[in-house]
Amino acid sequence: MNLSEIRLHTPQTLNEALELSVKIKEACFLAGGTDLLVDIKQGLLAAKDIISLQEIKELKGIKKKNKEIRLGALVTPNDILSDSLINRYIPALADAARSMASTQIRAVATIGGNISSAVPSADLPPPLIAAEASVKLQGLESSRKVSLSEFFRGPRETACKTGELLTFILIPLLPPGTGISYLKFTLREANALAVASVASRVTLKDGKINRAAIVLGAVAPTPIMALRASEFLINREPSQSTFEKAALLAKEEGEPISDIRGSIWYRKELISVLTRRTLSEALERAQRKNRKEK
Repeated sequence: MNLSEIRLHTPQTLNEALELSVKIKEACFLAGGTDLLVDIKQGLLAAKDIISLQEIKELKGIKKKNKEIRLGALVTPNDILSDSLINRYIPALADAARSMASTQIRAVATIGGNISSAVPSADLPPPLIAAEASVKLQGLESSRKVSLSEFFRGPRETACKTGELLTFILIPLLPPGTGISYLKFTLREANALAVASVASRVTLKDGKINRAAIVLGAVAPTPIMALRASEFLINREPSQSTFEKAALLAKEEGEPISDIRGSIWYRKELISVLTRRTLSEALERAQRKNRKEK
C-alpha cells in the first residue's frame, strides 16, 4: 500500500483517540512510526486509517508518583537517556535505550511502540521485566494493569485487546540494595538487532542475594525469565562461582532458533557469557547503592 493513500487522524486527547479507534475498528495507532510505517511499506500490514498519538500530551513525560516511576507511552529513548529519575533509579533502562538503533531512531521511537510491537529482540522489555514493571492498558470505558512479564504472548502478539491502548509503563521503586544490568550482543556496532540479550537483577540483604531475576531477550518467541537460574541465586552469597553456575542454568532455559544472525549453539553460549557479565554488574550497582544508602 502507498503511504499517500492512508488517512491520518490526529486526535488531541487520549479520549478522542480511543473514540476514533472504536469508530474506525481497522485503524492502527501511530506512536513514533519506526516499526509501523516500515511494516506498511513492506506490505506486512494493511492500514487505510492511522490514528497518530503525537499530539496527546498526557502520554508524554516521566514522573515519580506513589512509589513508582511512570513513563508515558510516547517517551522516546532519548528522553530515557537524559532523564534524572531513570539514571538514578534504573540506569539499566538508560543502558538499553542507549543501545537502540541510531541517534535518529532514538529521537522518534517510543517506549510504548518498542513494547507494543512485541519484537523478541526489542531492547527495553528485558530490563523492565527485571524491574517488575507493568503497563496500563486503556480502553474507552475501562483500564487495566498488566505485568510486563505477562504482556507478551508471542512474536508480535500481546495481551492488548481490540480497543485498548498501552498508555503508561509503571516501574516500582526498587528496594534498597538492588542493582540491574542490561547487555546485548550484536553483529555490528550500530543499528543492529540483538543476537542475544540479558537483563539481570540482584537485591542484597545481610550479605546474601535476597531477590534475583535473569531475563533473556532475542532467544525465545518473547522475552523470558530464566526461572531456574533466578531461583538458584536466592539466599546465596554473591560470587563469581555462583554466577557461573547461574549462567549455565540460564543457558539451558533459552529457546533460540538458528538464523542468519546466529545458530542455536552460538546464542546459548552468548546467554551464558551475558548472564555472568550482567550479574557481576548488577552486583556492583547493588553494592554501590548499599554504600550510598548507609
